[in-house]
Amino acid sequence: MIVSQAFRAQARSLTGDAVLLAVVCAAFVMALSLATSVPADFADAPIGARQQFLAPFDIAIATYGASIAAVYGSFRYTVDRRNGVVAQRLTQQPRWASLVARVPAAAFGGALVAVSAVVGGHVALAVSIGGGSVDWPAAVASVALGAAAGLWGLGVGLMVQQHLVALFVAPVTLGIATVVSIFWAAGAVWFPLPAMLSTLGFDISEIGFRDAAVLDRPIAATLAAMWILLILVGGATSFLRRDVK
Repeated sequence: MIVSQAFRAQARSLTGDAVLLAVVCAAFVMALSLATSVPADFADAPIGARQQFLAPFDIAIATYGASIAAVYGSFRYTVDRRNGVVAQRLTQQPRWASLVARVPAAAFGGALVAVSAVVGGHVALAVSIGGGSVDWPAAVASVALGAAAGLWGLGVGLMVQQHLVALFVAPVTLGIATVVSIFWAAGAVWFPLPAMLSTLGFDISEIGFRDAAVLDRPIAATLAAMWILLILVGGATSFLRRDVK
């Protein structure tokens, strides 16, 4: 009964979630900006050159979507905390129930953000080069990555608590590997984002990682699950122990 009440409260908040709407729009606009990176004479380029240019498209969209989904996941908690919603609900339900109900809500919101990024990216292709075929497995993988990133952001938000801090910490902690890979690619593949991308079948060598450094998919899946579990456990521990004002 208590858990079902917590889930219903989260479901009701999703239907009128202005933050989710804003973040979905931001993901769409950010993906649209890819159109500006397409050369003016792209349509006249040789087929091989065009294929090479478009090769990283799907993983770039997935990465954009994941970064913004992580922001939403953190906001899923920090906005409610700032507005007093968390404290109010804790007068009606146990902390653990409130926490458990937030997990699927954060994952669902992250998935919606990723959908928006995928749609925006293909609209950008349509505008800049007249369209392009949709790689449906990659699109589905992008949505799954968005859900995982939403969970990552939720864990970060539960720990840092502060709204503006979470805005930066969530995407940076998720995507720091892209910076680390510049000088330590072999170690960077063990970080959260590359592990998640490899688990979902993306070729991370297209975003700066050496082929020899890429983890096998089962290892990457285990590592990705461990990262997500670690951040959620850290966030849950913080939420269950700290005062909520």
